[in-house]
Amino acid sequence: MTNAVHLSRTLARRLRQVSARSRRSPVVLARQAIVQRLDYLEGRLKAIDADFADLEKRRGLTTAEVLAEHDRKIGK
Repeated sequence: MTNAVHLSRTLARRLRQVSARSRRSPVVLARQAIVQRLDYLEGRLKAIDADFADLEKRRGLTTAEVLAEHDRKIGK
């Protein structure tokens, strides 16, 4: 499947410059950038989903409880 991505002039210029300096095609660079960003975003979303699932399983702590636990751990 081939799709077109419309880039601003500035972004297209930057892509051409990096392509020339790295001796890699703009298509390869763009594909790598998209894959890396999607991997990052999917990981973030997975972590957020896991945090929400964890919160649904247990009661959250109040600020006072968190501070008390912190004080207990450091020996106050």
